[in-house]
Formats: sequence, structure tokens, C-alpha cells
Amino acid sequence: MALIMAARRYKRYPSQAMEKGWQGKVEIRLLVGANGMIQTATVKTSSGYQLLDDTALDMIRKGKTLAPIPPMLRGKEFVVDVPVVFDLQAG
Repeated sequence: MALIMAARRYKRYPSQAMEKGWQGKVEIRLLVGANGMIQTATVKTSSGYQLLDDTALDMIRKGKTLAPIPPMLRGKEFVVDVPVVFDLQAG
């Protein structure tokens, strides 16, 4: 999905998390309204670290403006889960 690609531009591994060796996967659940705007963005599955969860939410919110809605979903409300992985090896 375009949103995942757009959000990756804003991915920043928090330095505090790197120093402490924190890793994890966060799943962000987005409710996109029929108007194409994100109605809600919430943590569906936590990484176990509030800092990583908050960083994932922030990157999704920043990336949303760069992501076009696929034609088949325009005018419809839909839910999408976006995985964000924080891995010290991958960055």
C-alpha cells in the first residue's frame, strides 16, 4: 500500500531505544473515512515499548498526506493495519 511506502520516509529509530536495545513490531490500525482522510490511528499491537509505539504512530500520521487512496477504495470507509518494525540490525 502507498501509505506504508510514504510512511517509511518518516521512519526514525529513536536514539534512546537504540541505546537500550529496544526492538519490536508495532501494528497501527487506521480507519480511513469515505472522504479519504484518516479518522483514527491507534496501536493495534504494541511493541512492548511506549516510545516505539508512539514513534510508529507519528510516522504514519506524517506519511498519510503523501499516500493516494487506491481508486477502488475511494468513497468508501475502510480499515487497514500497518506493520512498523523496529529492528536494530535493519535500522
